[in-house]
Amino acid sequence: MSTTMNEYQLKYIELKKQYDQSDGDAEHVQALYEYKDFLEEQDTPEAKWVLVDVCDTLKLYKTAYEILRSLVECADRKSLKRLGKLQSLKEQGDHFALRRPKDGKEQERQKRLLDTLPFFKYHPNPLETEAFIQTDSPVTCDCCGNLTKIYYESPFYAVENVDCLCPECISSGKAAKKYDGEFQDECSLESGVDGKDKTDELIHRTPGYNGWQQEYWRTHCGDYCAFKGYVGYRELKQMGIVEEVLNDSVWDDWGEERDEVIKNVVNGGSVQGYLFQCLHCGKYLLWIDCD
Repeated sequence: MSTTMNEYQLKYIELKKQYDQSDGDAEHVQALYEYKDFLEEQDTPEAKWVLVDVCDTLKLYKTAYEILRSLVECADRKSLKRLGKLQSLKEQGDHFALRRPKDGKEQERQKRLLDTLPFFKYHPNPLETEAFIQTDSPVTCDCCGNLTKIYYESPFYAVENVDCLCPECISSGKAAKKYDGEFQDECSLESGVDGKDKTDELIHRTPGYNGWQQEYWRTHCGDYCAFKGYVGYRELKQMGIVEEVLNDSVWDDWGEERDEVIKNVVNGGSVQGYLFQCLHCGKYLLWIDCD
């Protein structure tokens, strides 16, 4: 790789500076994604090297690794060292990358797809949270035996090993009944909910989420909250809800250290955040755990 600064690098440096100064707000995340799209259309090594930088910044570690692997020469020690670092990160894939702000077209596409699925009030967008996986080639649901292009393989607590469940078998409760299973451990629910029907819906008819440790479900206003997705401090800043999630009794034990603790929450990092929202008053609540 040439050490001479080129136009691609200069543009990236400018965008990265703006991104850092904005503390990673949605507008500047989108600008980096748009530049990524542009670089992918270029057919020069110079553009590809900068594309690695952009993907690294966006935490698209798997993508950055694959691009860099195609560029590195054995004699380039510095690049080989970086390749090794990205290789250690690529195992988490691009799942915890900074989310690309959706434009109107993408939002409409996802809404149309979501409208074809059963509605889960405690997990309203399992496509966005990636609880449901989309595939071009149909797979067979273990429960009903039907083919599906959207399936679930996240936590399911049952004696029998279950690899694939369709949304309909989860929503109807058929999967939980057939395998005597639960999508959320009943012992890991926040207290304050009246009504066994609510607990039954959450643990038997609602897709779960993946935590570093035992998944925990927040409650508010006498009901279970809706799981909104995986977040870090940066995502909370983008949404403008840092102070809102800190206004919560779960932070009482941290005292004055709470501000520093929440800044260490990184999506895909060792300290992971899980965002919930009250179905009744709309308040956002956070749960965190560590690897």
